[in-house]
Parts: sequence; structure tokens; C-alpha cells
Amino acid sequence: MNRYLLFTYYVGRPLGGMKDYLDSFETVEEALDNLLAEPDRYYQIVDRETLQIIREGLAIFKDVCPGGYTSDQSPTDTWEP
Repeated sequence: MNRYLLFTYYVGRPLGGMKDYLDSFETVEEALDNLLAEPDRYYQIVDRETLQIIREGLAIFKDVCPGGYTSDQSPTDTWEP
């Protein structure tokens, strides 16, 4: 099993625990690439070693920087874990 676990479900309809488990990936980027960008799909990426949630949110916003934006940030700035 790889380091990052991807859990996904439709908003308001979680099945719970391992029933929401999709797959495991070597990197967070791989997990995000395998996530369908649907407006009502929620996701959580969990570090298998620490069991901490690394990233979560609505799948349609999976490429948005989780730290937000500031006025001095250019549109080309990207998120890096």
C-alpha cells in the first residue's frame, strides 16, 4: 500500500470509513490526478504513516491553493505540498 490514501464520496452521502476508500498513491499529486472534478464530490487525502488528513475539500476545487490568495500573488503561482 502506498503512502497517501484517497477517500472520496458525494456530499451528504458518505458511506463511512473504508467504504469511501478509492486507492493509495505515492504522491499527493497522483491522488489529485485520479480524482474526478465533480461539483458534488468531496475528498480527503490521508497520510498512511501519521493518519493525518493532508488535503480535503470539494473535488471541483482540487487544484486551488489551500492557503488562499494574497494581493501580491501572481495567477501563475501554484500550490506545493
